[in-house]
Amino acid sequence: MKRLAKGSIAVFVAAIIAITVVVLVGPSTTMKSPYPKTLPLQRGMTFDTIAPARPWGTVLYASQAQTVTLISVKSKAEWGVWQAPNSAPTFPVRSIDGGAHWTIAGPLLASDWAGGSLYYITRVIPESSQAVIMVSNAVIDVTVDGGHVWYQYLHPASNWKITGQAQKDNAIELRVSPARFSELPEGSYATYVLDLSHLQWRRSSQSI
Repeated sequence: MKRLAKGSIAVFVAAIIAITVVVLVGPSTTMKSPYPKTLPLQRGMTFDTIAPARPWGTVLYASQAQTVTLISVKSKAEWGVWQAPNSAPTFPVRSIDGGAHWTIAGPLLASDWAGGSLYYITRVIPESSQAVIMVSNAVIDVTVDGGHVWYQYLHPASNWKITGQAQKDNAIELRVSPARFSELPEGSYATYVLDLSHLQWRRSSQSI
């Protein structure tokens, strides 16, 4: 009887420990996340050889500057997207004088004729006068040196909503959550921090 009692107690204790681990750690640790651990970066833009390059620092004429869109105001600099009149190609642009003058700040951005409407840049997320993220549901373009060098990640599923994330310790971060048409878990999200030393965005947290 004593042996049986000791065995029962051992089973009971093991069950309590298992339940405690599930409660503390959470079931999501054993589930496969719909958000990758890393988003690999390539240097340069996928479609930057399709249209003639515009030299970095080229100043737009006043008439050209009228077609700068997606302007995102930041205290030290403003970033935007410029599309030449009657032309499909679009380019990242930057202003350091409150929008009085705009200069070309990088190569051709992906556009409708180059890869489908999802590759249009739909949001500009300024990080500083030197760093910016430009995104859509399917593309993440980032520079940290004022547009001299760009890095890109293309998301083949095109089902993400990508937004900015508050900076921590000067890290560049973004948040990924389901787009309206996505089959990803409603209310879920993942945050990614830029890790240029390994050419990737690294998942720093998630909620599934």
